[in-house]
Amino acid sequence: MGYNSQAQTPVQITQLATLGKVWGFLKCFHPAAAKGNPDWDNELLRMIPLVEDAGSKPQVDSLLEAWYRSLPAAKLAATPVNWHADSIVTTFSEKDIRKFPVSKWLQHELVRLYEYHLPDTNCYATRYYDGYRFDHIIHDEKAYDYPLCPEPAVRMLALFRYWNTINYFYPHKARIPGWDTVLTAYIPRFLQAKYLTQYQQAVLQLIHELPDSHSFIKGPGFNNNMPPFRIAHIKDKYLIAESDDSIVKKWGFRVGDEIVSVNGKPVSQIEKELWKITTGTNKPSRYRNIAMSLLQNDNSIVQVGFERNGAIVNDTVRLNDYLINSLIPRSPDKPYWEELEKGIWYVRFCTIKEADTLRHLFSDIKDAKAVIWEMRDYPNYKVSTEVYKFFFPAKTTFSERENAWDYYPGAFVKGPQDFIPESNETQIYNGPLIVLVDELTQSLSESVVMALKQRLNTTTIGRQTAGTTGNITWLSLPGAIEVSYTGVGVEGAQGSFHQGDGIKLDLEVETNPEDLSQGKDPILEKALLFARRSR
Repeated sequence: MGYNSQAQTPVQITQLATLGKVWGFLKCFHPAAAKGNPDWDNELLRMIPLVEDAGSKPQVDSLLEAWYRSLPAAKLAATPVNWHADSIVTTFSEKDIRKFPVSKWLQHELVRLYEYHLPDTNCYATRYYDGYRFDHIIHDEKAYDYPLCPEPAVRMLALFRYWNTINYFYPHKARIPGWDTVLTAYIPRFLQAKYLTQYQQAVLQLIHELPDSHSFIKGPGFNNNMPPFRIAHIKDKYLIAESDDSIVKKWGFRVGDEIVSVNGKPVSQIEKELWKITTGTNKPSRYRNIAMSLLQNDNSIVQVGFERNGAIVNDTVRLNDYLINSLIPRSPDKPYWEELEKGIWYVRFCTIKEADTLRHLFSDIKDAKAVIWEMRDYPNYKVSTEVYKFFFPAKTTFSERENAWDYYPGAFVKGPQDFIPESNETQIYNGPLIVLVDELTQSLSESVVMALKQRLNTTTIGRQTAGTTGNITWLSLPGAIEVSYTGVGVEGAQGSFHQGDGIKLDLEVETNPEDLSQGKDPILEKALLFARRSR
């Protein structure tokens, strides 16, 4: 493209930020831009060097006004949009437009576009795909897969595309009070990212600004290899929390081992580096994600320093992708459910893969004095949707949802999510239900728990959950990168769940490092004590 940015001064950065905001707004609200006529990405790429070379704000104002006038006249609604209807929640408003540092004439035109917006389809964002209407936005953007490290103007497009997507379609934008400052802070970072690793690092840092455990990234160069054991962050230490008996026997990686170094680098230093590029909806989920990334490396083999019984043990750990790890021989699976003591059942719900299994389960536990329900993992979707009929004989509200309105960017339609049984189920369990949760309880797992908390006889025990649920949606960025975010806002009925806070706990239980090495599960132990009192 022949464009080589020189934008380093605060004035130039502000000018580019203004362009990014106006470009994103018109992409959502001007019918011609929303239809891709003209190609709106190409328009941005054309305008970037012009705006950057403008020597003063009046020159930028003239450029933006001329750009707007070049578009076909927008057809407007006869009456203003009621952005304050009872069923509507907005994350963008006319007040935001008035903060755009543009000329009074252009600001007036943009406010008119917003206030008299005529709903229509948008070629870049929709809730329809393959004949179905989804509960979240589906993005359809030009990929720009190659080169993997794009030219400066395309890197700006990547930043502006992501920033505006969150600005108009993210239901939890209120949790990011400084979203405007994110744009100006990242313009120089993206412009200066001349090499692939720098560009990918800038994207990682950008998505980490979203306090969202659904903020994932994938693409060439992003390593998701993992060790054959799970690492947890407990009391400021990173410990092996799960290691199958076969893993222990073959390699000696033991539950309770503390990881103190990776390839000779102290874990405290690695944590500081990962903190800058690792997101999470709350602190427990962010530390959980750091633990998952602690050993990730460009190489498939890492040297790890473990502290075990007061001594340092250095060992080699091979990292594999999910498929290879799943092929490592492991001990036989534990039963889906079992009777721990007379009348007290323990259900490993997240291990159940077939919905047909549920009728057998509820036949076994129908006379239980108490049921301990394990939710410290991710459940099967089909099993989760089928289980509610065994708990709720009548219509029950689980949550309130906020769904992005593709015809009105920046607006979300709120309404209840109700469970309505299709038939009269005979095997309803009404007894005490004790649900186990921790930072691994996320997304669908949290949705199941918030639903179960609508029962009168449900108790949640454990640690703070990840605080993230609602369907995710993906967005393409230049350089063959895909990123995601939570596309649906969810608020649990009766305060059972809040984004960021997670599931409302009834009994909080701490886990200490020594619990792991001693083979203890304090959360399950507390649940068992509680169940005994329930009898």
